[in-house]
Amino acid sequence: MALEREKQLTEAINRARQILVVFRHDSGDGLATALALGQILKKMNKQTEIISPNFSPPAIFNFLPGFKEIHTNLSPLQKFIIKVDLSKNKLASLSYDVKDDNLFVYITPKTGLISHENIKTATTDLKFDLIFTVDCPDLQSLGTLYQNNTDLFSKVPIVNIDHNPANENFGSINLIDISAMASAEIVFELLQKTWPDFITSEITTLLLTGLIVKTQSFRTPNINGRTLHNASQLVNLGADREKIVTELYRRRTLPTLKLWGKALSNLKNDNACGLVWTALSKNDLHESGATAQELPEVVDELIANSPEAKIIVLLYETEMGVEGIVTAQNNFDALMLTKIFNPEGTKQRARITIKNKNLLTAEKEVVEKIKEALGK
Repeated sequence: MALEREKQLTEAINRARQILVVFRHDSGDGLATALALGQILKKMNKQTEIISPNFSPPAIFNFLPGFKEIHTNLSPLQKFIIKVDLSKNKLASLSYDVKDDNLFVYITPKTGLISHENIKTATTDLKFDLIFTVDCPDLQSLGTLYQNNTDLFSKVPIVNIDHNPANENFGSINLIDISAMASAEIVFELLQKTWPDFITSEITTLLLTGLIVKTQSFRTPNINGRTLHNASQLVNLGADREKIVTELYRRRTLPTLKLWGKALSNLKNDNACGLVWTALSKNDLHESGATAQELPEVVDELIANSPEAKIIVLLYETEMGVEGIVTAQNNFDALMLTKIFNPEGTKQRARITIKNKNLLTAEKEVVEKIKEALGK
């Protein structure tokens, strides 16, 4: 079955001219793996775009090759063509106007008349003929990118790469391996088997970054021999482990460290239900000098230092109210636990917004609702 999938994948890539690679904006593994895929596809002479909606990652990822090539929005997908037969009536002028969300095209012939019989319309093919999704358990996790382009995702074949057991197998080709620690691991093993000649130090550095981010530098409790072997292979093939570790963990800015300190000092927990949470005020962010972009790092640090935690909640105050990042471990579902707050994201990590409430009130409400959802 695996060989059949690999053959299908190779054929799909060979047929494609332009390929879209997408990943969730809050996935470091997805980010590094998407960049690695982009480089692999370029080696096959494929036109490739990498898109992630709401993409604004911490600056620690700036060192990754191709980082600046990631976009948040799609370029135009298709052209609508209006063809006018001018063989009998030459063109005097052409203009257009937009009124009340309607486009008016004005065609003036030099002589005679132009009737509807002289006009034909057509559309070009969609810009992309293959899509790779990376670290996306479902298409809804892509947010507005999917919501605003459902036709694209329904008409174009999708290669779905993920290690999440909750993945909905929505692709035309599903490369799902729930025993893998990261999507980077799946792509690396595929690269070794199928395109070993494309292996470069840049690609291996990207894939090792995905593994290191996903495992918190191999500190997660479920780390296994397969992952450690793949990490060793990546280093042997040229991955710059020292650079990755230095950029991700040894160059923390003072504002980030201060923010970690404030988050840890405000930390609370309920061992009975495995819930850990912290809350940061606007003043906490201001005094630390950090920004909201650095908050996912705080969550990752809380996960690494709270191995007993099943649900980790970070709430932070904004001008509009309170926002939150809820991360669920094991078989818990962050979207289900926060359903009352209309969350966005995935079952593993959801974002919520609570408008017009202060931090203390929001904290109490979120914790109570999560405990209710847990039956506690």
